[in-house]
Amino acid sequence: MGATVKVRFTQARVFVGLVALAFLAGVGTVSFFCGDSYALEGLNVRQVTPQQLADAMHSDGFYSNYRENTLLVRGSIASVAGEDGRLILEFTTSGTFKALCQLQRKRSKIQVGERITVVSEAYTAEREPSAILLTGCTVLGGP
Repeated sequence: MGATVKVRFTQARVFVGLVALAFLAGVGTVSFFCGDSYALEGLNVRQVTPQQLADAMHSDGFYSNYRENTLLVRGSIASVAGEDGRLILEFTTSGTFKALCQLQRKRSKIQVGERITVVSEAYTAEREPSAILLTGCTVLGGP
């Protein structure tokens, strides 16, 4: 009789454990899909000029306006500089606050005066003393 009670008790524990595991798996699955849709809801791509970015960073409004956006930036190149194995592009802007873009991959074909479009994630932007630096930029089109 004691062995029968132990077997039933063990079976009940296994059953409760399996129910709990199934419940947790279900909650995890629902959470995954809800989180995935939430993350994609706010995905926005915004076309901006280098001047708009420089002005927004200079006035401390950049992160509140652009933080959750992918940026398409189109502008003319004022200068090209290499720094620590990275290529930094400076876009032409009208003020003293500059708009800079650090390329993910070096490209030797970019020249001063050329008009290009880059894509960058706004949340990776850094504030420099007199510029906004977009990091991880990718040039669209061209070689």
